[in-house]
Amino acid sequence: MKVERHREIIWWLKRQGVAKVAWLATQLGVTPETIRADLNELSDKGLITRCHGGAVMEMNALGDVAQEEIIRCLSHDILSVDYGMENELMKTKVCVLGSFNVDMISYLPRFPMPGESLLTTQFLFSAGGKGSNQALAVSRAGAYVHFIAKVGTDQFSSYATDYISSSGIQSSTLYQSEEHQTGTALIFVEQASGENMIAITPGANMAISAQEVRMQQDKIAQANIILLQLETNKEALREIIAIGQEKSIPVMLNPAPYSDVVNELIGQLDYLTPNQTEASLISGIDITDEDSARKAAEVIHRQGVGTVIITLGLNGSVAFDGENFIHTPAFPAVVKNTAGAGDAFSGSLAAALAKGEPLKYALCYASAFASLAVETNSASDMPEDAAVMGRIAQNRLAQRVTAVSA
Repeated sequence: MKVERHREIIWWLKRQGVAKVAWLATQLGVTPETIRADLNELSDKGLITRCHGGAVMEMNALGDVAQEEIIRCLSHDILSVDYGMENELMKTKVCVLGSFNVDMISYLPRFPMPGESLLTTQFLFSAGGKGSNQALAVSRAGAYVHFIAKVGTDQFSSYATDYISSSGIQSSTLYQSEEHQTGTALIFVEQASGENMIAITPGANMAISAQEVRMQQDKIAQANIILLQLETNKEALREIIAIGQEKSIPVMLNPAPYSDVVNELIGQLDYLTPNQTEASLISGIDITDEDSARKAAEVIHRQGVGTVIITLGLNGSVAFDGENFIHTPAFPAVVKNTAGAGDAFSGSLAAALAKGEPLKYALCYASAFASLAVETNSASDMPEDAAVMGRIAQNRLAQRVTAVSA
């Protein structure tokens, strides 16, 4: 009984960071004296830190032995207990492991030539990173999201915390690195077309460890789908994919920014969402139209991916699940900024699939969602579900489903 109680105390402290004796006693149905004894024992083991009237858990301050003990505790049956999960929203949950960046966005009349200086027409400072953008898209698309990321201890780390806590991302774990700065991205946007050029300094995004991911396995295990990108190191990606396989949770990877790491992970993925350029690199096929996109999707599918969805910009997307091709047109949009369009598509697609929607509808929803996202000034500006449903109702676009033998 005491062992189970200790697991539950660790679970609550990991979830909330800090808890008072009286509150824990009420939650666990024991006396405050019992809780004080439990907290003292856990503190002696180095698993928690006692504070006035309760306890705290500072994950970054824990030693390796303490972290391993917490992982062991969280690996037991307590993971199947549903604490306060009665909200209908939380039945459709996506776990996102990925990046948080601070975006510095310059709007230009055109892209500069080498050695040329241009005056901007507008400058924006905003939150970004593919992981953060996708987590926000999941939330705005009407699903519950838990976001796992790592930032530095610099001046941008408090900005990250403040942004995520007020963004609508329902749940998050932000680790901190003292050795690496918070990720940043310099974005140039051509005013007329909305096309962009991006230079990313990943910083702490690449420093999250496999052990830190494993410490989040309780949150991961509750997900209906896991959503990833390539702005995180491969050890962390392998770890969360392994947890997904252990728990039979589908894994979706948006292979951006492109890296050869995708070739090491591809056989373990349920969904892959490359854009035209990324799909060409993965398949070795030069994609120029819908027909070549189909050929590329078949090649990628044979590498072990359950479903391949290739986004083609203004030409919509082509999906292949091994039996059928689904072509989904792009919804009309007044484009302001294409940065974040892929994040909007992948995040909203994951949300729709987490809700149990069929692939064909999920693709339509993601296409409409992305069309609204490119009409905003920032990659982190994501539309609300009601606006997406309105766009779908106003534009009855015809999707084509074609059997592989046709």
